[in-house]
Amino acid sequence: MSHISEGQRLLRLILKRANYATSDIRADPGEPHLAEIEIIRRIEGATIAAENYPASRRQRLNSDPAALAAWENEGGAVRSKQSRPRRFHHFAPQNHPID
Repeated sequence: MSHISEGQRLLRLILKRANYATSDIRADPGEPHLAEIEIIRRIEGATIAAENYPASRRQRLNSDPAALAAWENEGGAVRSKQSRPRRFHHFAPQNHPID
């Protein structure tokens, strides 16, 4: 016996039908059509469109070449594996006789 509500069941059905892409959700013309429309409107109301999504710090820096150059000069560039700093292993001192 399932313990999910009808709303949860419809939400799963809608998302699965759209292959979990919220930009592709559509109501099915079947029986729960109005309930699906209500769920889709809630999703769309809470979703930020890609073109309106705030730019990340990296996107803002990459959009301005002068800012990107300053960021790289401040050490912000990602290091390559070859330039990775060495890790030093600390060993316990050994008992050597003093000459």
